[in-house]
Amino acid sequence: MKNKFNLQSDRGVRAIPPAPISKLVGFLCLVLIVSGYLPTSFIHAQEIVNENGFAARVDGKVITLAELNLEVQRQISSARGQITESQIEYEKALLRPLVLRILVERQLLIQKAIHEEIHLPPKAIDNFLQNRVEVLSKAEGTRYSVDDYLALWQKQFGESEVQLRKRLSEELRIDELRRRTLRSTRNISPRKLRAYYKEHADEFRSDSRISFRQLLVADDDPDSNRMLGEIDRALEAEEEFESLVKKWSMGPRKDIGGLYSLTEKDLDSRFPPVPEMVKKLKPGEYSGWFMCRGYAHNIKLIEISPGILLDFSRAQDQIRSILTRELEEKKRKEFEQSLWKDAVIEVFIPGIELPLL
Repeated sequence: MKNKFNLQSDRGVRAIPPAPISKLVGFLCLVLIVSGYLPTSFIHAQEIVNENGFAARVDGKVITLAELNLEVQRQISSARGQITESQIEYEKALLRPLVLRILVERQLLIQKAIHEEIHLPPKAIDNFLQNRVEVLSKAEGTRYSVDDYLALWQKQFGESEVQLRKRLSEELRIDELRRRTLRSTRNISPRKLRAYYKEHADEFRSDSRISFRQLLVADDDPDSNRMLGEIDRALEAEEEFESLVKKWSMGPRKDIGGLYSLTEKDLDSRFPPVPEMVKKLKPGEYSGWFMCRGYAHNIKLIEISPGILLDFSRAQDQIRSILTRELEEKKRKEFEQSLWKDAVIEVFIPGIELPLL
């Protein structure tokens, strides 16, 4: 076997080569994007103990406990305000092994990007942030600057500008590595496009629109608890949500009753957990209070307007993308298997076993 993995029998620690991951793993009303299949024994591993400040070592490159804990905090922050602190602490112990798996793979990918001499063009991160700010501004209906965005990001996720830029630098290089490695250049014939459309015609629609109203109360306002209580009493008395937004909200659309009408793509551009909270509502339902960016939010879903069916001429670009992704998925699995094949990984977390190939 070419792989060399650390075995520490005195501490009961064993690391074995993980399998590629391609499904979504959810914790605490948020979605973690990972890349493989994780057995139950891996999910319910023991909590990390402090051993020389290391969580793992990948081909000699250390992943510290501080890095692991920061990433866990970033992933888990969306759940604050939705569940109790004691539940969050319990779920953290379950989440750490999954996040460690992501960090190990990220390290393998960045090492591969370095080996392939993939470098970012000048101002790549600045341009990425500016684009993200423009998308967020459109979705929120408020004009933000990059500085605004960075401040909001740190408040929501606890990740400083330096930490965010470092992570983005790695992720953009990894994205470029994936693009070069996995991109399919195979042409999809018109015959295949039409055959796919014939079998799935009812799946292709124009973008649906989601309309909702949002009420925001600043958490650091000295009267926030009183205001939340009065708003709750007014809702129990069936007072119109629109009038409550105009009376109490500290949000940017107070004057129009906090009304938003967004496509799903635009909704997904907003800070979590707003998209997740909106999507689980039925028309007329309230989200209840949850925290985001230092504000207590309450959202009422108004309606979901489904898109119209598309004819073949308007659907063919979507079909081409679907079929291309299927081709690229096969290449991705082969790439991930080769990525882990010769890796030397040491895990310093008692009780954790990474999945077998």
